[in-house]
Amino acid sequence: MSEQQSRDVLLNNIEKAAHDYEKEFHGCSRCSFKALQDHLDLGNSASLKASIPLAGGIAMRGETCGALLGGLLAVGIVTANEDFKDEKALYDSLAEGFRLVRKVEKEFGTIKCSEIQKSIFGRYYNIADLEQYEEFIKAGGYVECPKVVGRIARITAEFILGYLDKK
Repeated sequence: MSEQQSRDVLLNNIEKAAHDYEKEFHGCSRCSFKALQDHLDLGNSASLKASIPLAGGIAMRGETCGALLGGLLAVGIVTANEDFKDEKALYDSLAEGFRLVRKVEKEFGTIKCSEIQKSIFGRYYNIADLEQYEEFIKAGGYVECPKVVGRIARITAEFILGYLDKK
């Protein structure tokens, strides 16, 4: 198998894992992060736990897409430096995060959970509201959102692999 075929298999596996995690377990931020973590050997249990409150557009607020936030955590693990004095490392990691956000924004037209929902369902469902959450499920929330989570995990994995190739 060629290197490109191996990479495609890896990306397919990450996309499928993120999709399946979201479909079965929910929590878009942890699902995208977990797929990246499993296949790219990133982070630990603490970083996975830290991703959880980012779901649903930051604590179910419909703001920045949780799957993207999970991806940004993975990018930070790959690009950041723990040395607070290293300003270059800080700005380099921020720049990489900016680039990933732009890629996702280009793909979906927005990075905002509520706007992504509107493009899929024609409206936004506030999943913090039990009644709207039930409507979200009936509208196919766990059919459609897993597709988004999988796609963002794949975009993030492509981004990380490209970054590592340049290193």
